Amino acid sequence: MRLPGSLRARVTVFCVAAIALALAGMAVAAYAVVAHELNDSLDLGLRREATRISRTISTDADVATASGSCRYLTAPSCVQVVASDGQIESAQDEQQLPVDAGTRAVAAGARPAYFSDVTLAGYPLRMYTAPLRSGTAVQVAQRADPVDTSLRRVAYALLAAAAIGTALAIAVGVAVARRVVAPVTTLTAAAERVAGTRDPRQHISVTGPDELRSLATSFNIMLDELDQALTAERNSRAAQHRLIADASHELRTPLTALRTNIDLLRRASRLTPDQLDDTAAGLRTQSEELSGLVTDLIDLARADDPAAAPEVFEDLRLDLLVADRLCAAERHWPAVTFDAELTPTTITGVPVRLARAVTNLLDNAAKFSPPQGVIRVELHDNALTVRDHGPGIPADDLPHVFDRFYRSATARAKPGHGLGLAIVEQVAELHGATATAAAADGGGAVFRLAFPQDNPRSSTTE
Repeated sequence: MRLPGSLRARVTVFCVAAIALALAGMAVAAYAVVAHELNDSLDLGLRREATRISRTISTDADVATASGSCRYLTAPSCVQVVASDGQIESAQDEQQLPVDAGTRAVAAGARPAYFSDVTLAGYPLRMYTAPLRSGTAVQVAQRADPVDTSLRRVAYALLAAAAIGTALAIAVGVAVARRVVAPVTTLTAAAERVAGTRDPRQHISVTGPDELRSLATSFNIMLDELDQALTAERNSRAAQHRLIADASHELRTPLTALRTNIDLLRRASRLTPDQLDDTAAGLRTQSEELSGLVTDLIDLARADDPAAAPEVFEDLRLDLLVADRLCAAERHWPAVTFDAELTPTTITGVPVRLARAVTNLLDNAAKFSPPQGVIRVELHDNALTVRDHGPGIPADDLPHVFDRFYRSATARAKPGHGLGLAIVEQVAELHGATATAAAADGGGAVFRLAFPQDNPRSSTTE
């Protein structure tokens, strides 16, 4: 048999089938018990009648008077005494109980008493044949059709009860199926709603057994994970679009300047040597600015790319790395003085990324320092501090100094494109460090790059 396709229909069918089978089993058992009790009652009555007769009959005359009439089959029982040769010794009636070899054997004492079912004048009888005295047997019979009638009535009553029970089973099965399947229906509706609206923030609340509550909880967790994934994807796309838009804007300025100077070089024959030198210097400066901008964009894009190869961390001496970057900064910014105090420090990190972050901090301080200004660089307790004596950072700009392409009003006249400090913060996040900026006492700004004390290899060497 092919079951219905829907879960509700299957649960209903299973419930109805289970209850119907239980009712059928109970009906069969009840019928068997009633039939057994009625038949036992009939047999017990016949046996008692035979015992009574055997006790009361002592002479042939008694046999004749004790025998029940079977003429109309209305007496409580029919009694017939039979000799071993098959002769009926009791009073002769028009209706005689059948005598066979079994009856003669009982009369002769060769067979014990027994029950049998016979028919007399079209009526079913239950007959008991038992020994009476030496050479004779007594047959006691009673109509069995009242028992059959009672059994039919019991059967009809049981069938009616089974039919009513089956109808109730159908109603119960439908109710149980609706209650059991309701949480699954709710889950299905929620899944279809999420699929239709593409909004995973619609949680569901399901009550019921522990298994269904667990299923609902897992479904809600899945929706949360999906929501987070979609949010991350949207944020990533927004960041990419913003990066492309900002990069396009920032690239436009150096490219325009390059195009202008190239147009001037096309008229080189009309320019004086000093003008040619200025144009060549401008081209160098603009190409360096463009190269730096492209490098910064590549670094930012690589760090934002989840498919990029993982960074390789290694043990390194942070104080030696900072000292190397200080030497490069002194060559690049000869107009300022770098005053350094570096404590030997070992950490686990990515040398190239850390070198870029340190260089950006030093370049940022030198860019805003006045001529002959002093920049203080300290490395203590896993924290690198760079302090300048420039114009400082306005309070309104402090929350945004590490934003990409952000340049305050005081910085717009300075060279740069607003990505250096963003890279510093990105490198800090990569190493579990913290990058902060603040206004320094007495003027200027102080930047701090603090590495966690629980860095796998962070330590201070005396």
